Amino acid sequence: MTRRVPAPASGNRELDSRLLERLDDEAQRSLTRRCPPIRGREGLAYALDGREVVSYCSNDYLGLSQMPIEAADATGSGASRLVCGDLEVHRRVEARFAEWLGHEDAVLFPSGFQANASVLPCLLSKDDRVHSDRLNHASLIDGMRLSAAPRSLLEHLQPPKLGSREAAPRDWWVCESVFSMDGDGPSLGDLEGHLAGGGCLYLDEAHGLGLFAGGRGRGALLRARPTITVAPLGKAFGCAGAFVAGSKVACAWIRSHARGFVFSTGVSPMLAAAIEVQLERVRGPEGEALRGQLWRKVDRFRTRLGASHGQAFPALRSPIHPIVVGSNARALAISARLLDAGWHVQAIRPPTVPEGSARLRVTICAGHSLEQVDAFADDLLRCLEDA
Repeated sequence: MTRRVPAPASGNRELDSRLLERLDDEAQRSLTRRCPPIRGREGLAYALDGREVVSYCSNDYLGLSQMPIEAADATGSGASRLVCGDLEVHRRVEARFAEWLGHEDAVLFPSGFQANASVLPCLLSKDDRVHSDRLNHASLIDGMRLSAAPRSLLEHLQPPKLGSREAAPRDWWVCESVFSMDGDGPSLGDLEGHLAGGGCLYLDEAHGLGLFAGGRGRGALLRARPTITVAPLGKAFGCAGAFVAGSKVACAWIRSHARGFVFSTGVSPMLAAAIEVQLERVRGPEGEALRGQLWRKVDRFRTRLGASHGQAFPALRSPIHPIVVGSNARALAISARLLDAGWHVQAIRPPTVPEGSARLRVTICAGHSLEQVDAFADDLLRCLEDA
């Protein structure tokens, strides 16, 4: 028996009409987005739109996402961790991660976005001063918007100027350790100076975790630890979820007041068990070997492109290489040319990056061969010259 599909209500039709107008407007400005329909992934190789391609836009920097894991038997935790979903594997992996990172405690969240959007509002008060890098990730921006604290924007990579303790009890600096679209990051000296001056540091290690200081991130290179370290696990860790690490007092407050933790079902024990396995890989000899492979490929790509094209890359050595081309249409055209040549590099356009700074965000991974790096660099140079 065929089920009858109800007719859309008038409000539904009006919504669709309004959204279609907006989608048409975005198409006119070369801002249409879609999820690339990837098939048959094997490491960095897969099929996309009928072509066999190699990815140069993945965040799987160490290639750990493709490594098999024997996870826990249970798929769900059954409830919020404050009800009856707090399991031994949650507590164990939080303690192990905090110890490795050099913090007193850590709280596990389902994602980095959920962590930032719920932890910042619960830690920041209306009397605090919050200084945000102009190019911060959307999750950091949303978390600050949800807080009661006034926010001031900093020019990219500029440290805040600390105010008097009488005017505000805390000056928070919210920033990324490695900026996801630019591949650069704040200087360690500026970060240390802010902490030494009495400020609080909220450091997002999404693109630093797994790569620096034996995998512990750029924050581990500081003489004083950040006030809060956010450690998303979907990039070099090749997994999912995120830790928020800090003092025992801060983490106790987060567990009872961060809405994304309090009102969310506990992280799947399968995921928590997988995170535990990945932690051992990242911190052990396997992770060290993969980091060595990664940096060799990064240096090869920088040398190849810099020597041939004069391409300037950020001073910070990272896997992220922004090729800024300006116009949305030009970024899409170069991306399409590279796809025809067998390379997948997404065109990054506003609002992910500022207006007029559309780019190809090229990422180098440990899984690329030196021959692939050379061939990709040659094709990229040709596409840039033709464009």
